[in-house]
Amino acid sequence: MGSNNSRGEGMALNKKSIFFSITAIALITITIFSLTIYTKYRLRDKVMVTETRINSMNNFIDDVEKDVERGIYISGFRALMSMEQYITDNGIFLYDTNFCFEEAFLNGTINNSQMGLMNESTFINWTKRIKEQAIKLDIITDFNINKISIYHEEPWAVSIAANITLSIEDVKKTASWQRPLYITTNISIQEFEDPLYVINSYGRVTNIIIKTNITDFIGPNNETTNLKTHVNNSYYIESNTSPSFLMRLEGNLSNSSYGIESLVNLEKFQTQEVPIRDRSVVDYIYFGDQTTTNHNIQDMPSWFKLDGEHLETYECEDLTE
Repeated sequence: MGSNNSRGEGMALNKKSIFFSITAIALITITIFSLTIYTKYRLRDKVMVTETRINSMNNFIDDVEKDVERGIYISGFRALMSMEQYITDNGIFLYDTNFCFEEAFLNGTINNSQMGLMNESTFINWTKRIKEQAIKLDIITDFNINKISIYHEEPWAVSIAANITLSIEDVKKTASWQRPLYITTNISIQEFEDPLYVINSYGRVTNIIIKTNITDFIGPNNETTNLKTHVNNSYYIESNTSPSFLMRLEGNLSNSSYGIESLVNLEKFQTQEVPIRDRSVVDYIYFGDQTTTNHNIQDMPSWFKLDGEHLETYECEDLTE
């Protein structure tokens, strides 16, 4: 009897041990599975948050590029106006157009003189405002301006090119980039003043750059109506024998592939009591010291003279006196 009871108790204990073992294994399995699921979802959530943040930063970069391009145009336009204002105020041409432009564009000064038009409008001011907006989004930005240049690619506009390195980083160190930006924008030169007139008239006469819409200067019966309209308004044409707009800011009268020229209306000079010269009225010749053979033109004022090289340009070959 005793032996049977002991055997029964042993079997019961074995069953309980097996049950507890199975239960323990099950609990461990459930715990491991739960931890695995938790970790998996936690990692997935972290990845999703990171992806969302990266996408937001990418969108921010796209917006920054648009804002930078807008800033280059606005600051560039004001810098050009400031350069012309400097010429008018000081009665001198610029010594280096590109250098003066960069100084005004970035610092708001020309030859260390503060320009009022650049007040809170420099490109540095523009990038500062972008940084302030970025920090509100927990994004740190920095702009390294490598090079700013201004040049012509066509006669009627100037191009501004900016080589910038954009650094961007999330405040939580989620992601960071360094991205080169090469941005160009074009500014029309029409409606700007021609500095050649300002300097050579002692600031008394100005001439706004307006591209002529006249295609035939002389009419079918040798009428000079269109030519007179062109001269009276000192409109401009393209000319590769003339200086470009940027060259005019320096008083450089050499020729350029992007040159423009006007015919000087000497009546405006006479009205302002500016002494007139007996020269071809093609502006870069009139304001320069080039020696030319000049011709009076029928049905045009006595002061109106054209050099031989421009007779064909203005269709006056058969109207010389």
